[in-house]
Amino acid sequence: MLDLLQVRHAYFHPPPDDPGRPVTREELHALRERRRVEGCLMRGGDPREEGLGEHGSLIGGPDKPLTLFGSQPERAGRIHPLPLAWFDHPRGRERVPLYRDVERAHSFFAMLAGDHLAGMPERPSGRQLASLFRASSLSGREKSQVWHVFACIRRADLRGLRTKGGLSVYEIARAMLLAETRRAWVIRWTYQYALDPDSGTR
Repeated sequence: MLDLLQVRHAYFHPPPDDPGRPVTREELHALRERRRVEGCLMRGGDPREEGLGEHGSLIGGPDKPLTLFGSQPERAGRIHPLPLAWFDHPRGRERVPLYRDVERAHSFFAMLAGDHLAGMPERPSGRQLASLFRASSLSGREKSQVWHVFACIRRADLRGLRTKGGLSVYEIARAMLLAETRRAWVIRWTYQYALDPDSGTR
């Protein structure tokens, strides 16, 4: 359930851009609404007439025109991945592959490459893409390839990186950091495995 008071607070008092802190759904909704207001003003529109920001129900309250989004704010937002230290614990490093056969895991990565890297020069094989997701560093081309996978990946396939590809969440989070992905819902998926390295809590 979305906490509207927190959305409104985050709208009027945006938190600092801190890559070391998880971003809440409420903050993403507030960020999306601020960007819609900014976009309206940049094209010469009137936020009051369009019911945006404090002139719409999300920020202004129920007596304002209903706020409608064309897409989920979680899917449109851009945030930083958490530092690797948040996933450096037993559950974060655990591998629970559904496909215990390495060749079947490589077939899963081959499917990802075919879906998301079609037409890209020197497209990696399934075996090569799997090794990129396990790598501790990436070249420019490799970074672009991993970035494109995260830019297009579906929710089932994101889960599949663990269950079918045999990756740990630590490895997935590292790949996100190396590829510099900013896709909010993809990054927030990792939060379920994140532990604050200072407090040991979520």
